Amino acid sequence: MIRIEFLLAVFLCWFSAAPGQDGAKPEQEAPLVRCGPCKNEGRVPCAAHPKHEMHLEDDVELCSVVADCTTCTGTGWLDCAACENPRWTDVLELKRSRQKSLQTFAARFDAEMKRPLRKVVTPHVMLVWEVDELKVDKRTIKHHELMHLYAARLEKLFADYTSVLKVGPREFKERMEVFVWATQRDQEDGSTRFAGQHSVAGVKLLGNKAVFSLYFNRATFRDDDALHRGIVHNVTHLLLSHQEPSQWLGNVKSGWLDEGLAHWFEERYWGLCDNYCYEEQNTLVSFKGGKWKPIVRKMVETGDLPSMAEVMQQNTDGLSLPMHALAFSYVDFLIATDAPKLNELARQLRRRAETRDALQRVYKLSVLELEQQWKAWVVANYPLR
Repeated sequence: MIRIEFLLAVFLCWFSAAPGQDGAKPEQEAPLVRCGPCKNEGRVPCAAHPKHEMHLEDDVELCSVVADCTTCTGTGWLDCAACENPRWTDVLELKRSRQKSLQTFAARFDAEMKRPLRKVVTPHVMLVWEVDELKVDKRTIKHHELMHLYAARLEKLFADYTSVLKVGPREFKERMEVFVWATQRDQEDGSTRFAGQHSVAGVKLLGNKAVFSLYFNRATFRDDDALHRGIVHNVTHLLLSHQEPSQWLGNVKSGWLDEGLAHWFEERYWGLCDNYCYEEQNTLVSFKGGKWKPIVRKMVETGDLPSMAEVMQQNTDGLSLPMHALAFSYVDFLIATDAPKLNELARQLRRRAETRDALQRVYKLSVLELEQQWKAWVVANYPLR
């Protein structure tokens, strides 16, 4: 009896540890390449460029710093002659095959400004970056690495936006175009050429074509965080307006959602909001230090606030500073409650549905009923200070 029980236990132990017992094939690990010349990478950095910067090229489709190199064909890397790593063979080949068309796409920006521009192209963004250097944390970063850092930040924002709102990437027809200029003269010239509007500070083209052009003025953007926050706020506007069906909500009496969502991403990353749109106005203004949750709670508890119906009928340029804080809070509530429903509401508003009708279709609520739920949620969730 003891022997039978022992054999049964061994069999059960073996069976529970057997791979693929549920019918699924075990995952195959990537083959390990052991190679001294490339340090097991399967590729080597192109000697025509700074070795330590070539890993920056992995996350972009085109970079003007290496694009014209005939040695690496714009990839920053060469195949290792001593080994072959399947991890990089197809990746580098695909990147090389796309370089010509991407260079043609990017060349028009140089032609418009009549000089070579620093730029990177990622799957969702074309970024022109003319700022020479900036202190990030405690380190001063030069233009090439800095350009890649901001491109990565923009791709992170895109991924976060689509993840939070459950948006499919195919709902965006074209890459966003973002320009960060080092001089006011370039901003005035570039904004006219690429956004179709003259601006000395910053301007957006919203809707079917998504463009943001900005002058990095150190008097306005005191540090990396301030610049990053300003770009996140404004690029959120681009995403919301360019997403199909494309329409800027700020001029169809849905400024609350236009601004509220942009503020929401600011608050998500930094815990404060200090960017305000309509174009350049209010860029140096801060409502209550940008820490809005306690302020909104106080407004709700004292009743010293405009009605939701009033706020939801304003264009972006009609929102007062307190209305900006309320718009942020409406979006905060709707995302916390059901983010995909907020995405559907935005879609209907971009189709120019009346707010009350869209709310009824999506939430089965009137504006007054939604306001009552929002107020209760604010009191339950926002801090006193």
